[in-house]
Amino acid sequence: MLKVYDNKITSRAQGVAHLPCDQILIEGLVLPVEIGVFDFECGQEQSVRFDLVVDIEPLAAEASHETHNIVRYDHIVADIKTIINEGHIDLVETLAERIAAACLLYERARQVCVSVLKLDAIEDAQSVGVRITRRK
Repeated sequence: MLKVYDNKITSRAQGVAHLPCDQILIEGLVLPVEIGVFDFECGQEQSVRFDLVVDIEPLAAEASHETHNIVRYDHIVADIKTIINEGHIDLVETLAERIAAACLLYERARQVCVSVLKLDAIEDAQSVGVRITRRK
């Protein structure tokens, strides 16, 4: 069977190594988080927005699109919730690093871009935070 990718005809037997990564997107996830280094932030939850792009290897042609073969965004969200439920985190950078590390544990994950944004930290700004990119 022949497929067309980027105007090139390739055989399915060639696999997917030549293809760009697929992406899992999570945008605008807002969760309450105990975060911050200031005294007034300790013991208080703040609204934090998470945006993620996880680059994953495309499924091989012979693989099925069943749940055991895919990277599931609901699992990634559960990972984020587990991390924030572990307790107070001082820095958005630390939180972003932990989330990136969790995402890269998925076998097909190759790279992740994580944004962690505090929504109420600066009165005159919609949000402040950090965006990091990590790869295997």
